[in-house]
Amino acid sequence: MTANTQREISEMKRELKSIITEIEAIEKNLRTDFIGIGSNVCASRLKSLLNDRLYKAQKSLNNMNTSIVTDEFLANQSNK
Repeated sequence: MTANTQREISEMKRELKSIITEIEAIEKNLRTDFIGIGSNVCASRLKSLLNDRLYKAQKSLNNMNTSIVTDEFLANQSNK
């Protein structure tokens, strides 16, 4: 895997972590600062988004073994 690809994957991990952290903060603040009709529903939806999508995406990126991805595979992907 090229160094550029490694950097891109690292950047995706950092960006996803930043998004997750921001959504976690919003979800927490909705539950504590905006108490009333709808705030729990909205906070619960954000929590579902985190659980159903973002944490899974983060886990997949973190578990990716970049040492087994070949340059040939990457070249084939870019030709699609």
